[in-house]
Amino acid sequence: MNMEIIDVHMHCFTGQAHASAVVRDIEKLSREGVRHLVVVGLINTHLDVDAMWDLIPDYVENRGDPLFNEVEDLLELARLSDKMIVPLIDTRHLWGDVPTILNGYIKQGFKGIKGIYLPDKENDLGVRSVPDTFGISLEQYRQREWEIFSFAQTHDLPLLYHMDVRRYGDEMMALLNDFPQVRVDFAHLGMSRKVFSKILDRYPNVFTDIASLLPHMRSQPESYRDFIMHYPDRVCFGSDAFLYQTETILDYVDMVRDLKLPEEIETQVFNGNSARFLGNALQNNAENSSESAHLGVCLTCA
Repeated sequence: MNMEIIDVHMHCFTGQAHASAVVRDIEKLSREGVRHLVVVGLINTHLDVDAMWDLIPDYVENRGDPLFNEVEDLLELARLSDKMIVPLIDTRHLWGDVPTILNGYIKQGFKGIKGIYLPDKENDLGVRSVPDTFGISLEQYRQREWEIFSFAQTHDLPLLYHMDVRRYGDEMMALLNDFPQVRVDFAHLGMSRKVFSKILDRYPNVFTDIASLLPHMRSQPESYRDFIMHYPDRVCFGSDAFLYQTETILDYVDMVRDLKLPEEIETQVFNGNSARFLGNALQNNAENSSESAHLGVCLTCA
């Protein structure tokens, strides 16, 4: 099929030392119709490695910076990919004045924001809470997340956000009520299709994605197909893949095609919804890509 595919949910966890392998894998994806990879990069300004790991699941294999400061590596990999990579800044370890820090990363070349709601140790990832990791109060942490949503709305940036609607549905609605214009992708179908449906019904700027749901969708294809058919303009294609495991993306492509969605809805999932969620971030990345190509930057430069 001649279809452009956008993966809205990936992670870095690799560095420039592996650039050749990353570029080779991206070339393969390009031949399969994948046009953009939205990749999240971590920041670290003051934490030691143990504190960084406190907020990262133990199944992650870090092949990049030992302290998880992925900013320079991800921006360079995006350049080498001829801007096929759309970089987002991960805020879970953000420390300091939110608008000032985020503005600095956007000026460096990041196109949007990734957040994850970790107010307590009962979170679905099984990691430590942000308040405990940083030694701040729950109120201070909530204020930080509110400022992240405010920055995304003010600057018209896509916000990819991990939040378990089963535990934090009230907080999710409070954020959306305060920031009704924010374009936010609450990942993983909100962690519960049944509960998250109420969010999708109420808030028109909310998107979601299928990242990390491959085994569940394969075991219950009809129920997931029905969900996508009910919200055809809200579900984005995403894989949760790491940049060193991009073959996972093609497994997700096959899985979506196996759902046998109507062609127009499959196109929405693979491309249309993701493009609307990303908005100017995708347009700006394409403009930068054309400029880079004019300057002679290409996929084979690594």
